[in-house]
Amino acid sequence: MTHQPASSADAESGPSDASTVASTPSAQRIHSVIDLWLGEQVRHRRKALGLPLQQVARGCGISVSLLSQIERGLRSISLRTLAALSKELQLPLETLIRNTQHDQGEGATERSVVRAGKHQRIDLGDKGIHKEKLTPPASTGGVELYRAVIDPNGSTGDALFFTHKGEQVGYVVEGQLELFIQDRLYRLQAGDSFCYDGVTPRRWRNPGPSITTVLWAITGTPR
Repeated sequence: MTHQPASSADAESGPSDASTVASTPSAQRIHSVIDLWLGEQVRHRRKALGLPLQQVARGCGISVSLLSQIERGLRSISLRTLAALSKELQLPLETLIRNTQHDQGEGATERSVVRAGKHQRIDLGDKGIHKEKLTPPASTGGVELYRAVIDPNGSTGDALFFTHKGEQVGYVVEGQLELFIQDRLYRLQAGDSFCYDGVTPRRWRNPGPSITTVLWAITGTPR
């Protein structure tokens, strides 16, 4: 089943809202949100230490290509590699994986509620994207809820990407969003919604002068 954006900016609403992108480059697969979280921690720490990819990869006994994929969330990290990265980056394992678990604060036994400020976060500073996982840990995993705050000119990059199979539905809370789905470009505004399958190649950016906030509901998220 093919899912098309369901919004006032649908392809049928006029040429000013959607257009065909001339060419579709090959897409990259994001393995999971946790891999993206871990990869971002590794990348930030490596850059903070001023270490090149080649040096860290050599110290961990892995290829530069593998380390690059890990930092971009394209590959899962084995326990051996995670321990090697922790040592090479002089970073405790607990700090390296701090964003992969909820910080409940008031009690680890409470799993049905996550208080404001305690959600899992990932900050892609160089991309201008700040993402929160809003799903409480008691959720069975049938659906995951995320909020993304995108800075002006923030984007996922020029390359298309895809994740796992499963329906993904989004709602633009505020701001503007340019959503590229395969060879189609949709220009979305606050109040517009959209959907697609997770395996569909896509990318997105905030073309506006102010922040954009988007809510995403995702089914069948791998744990």
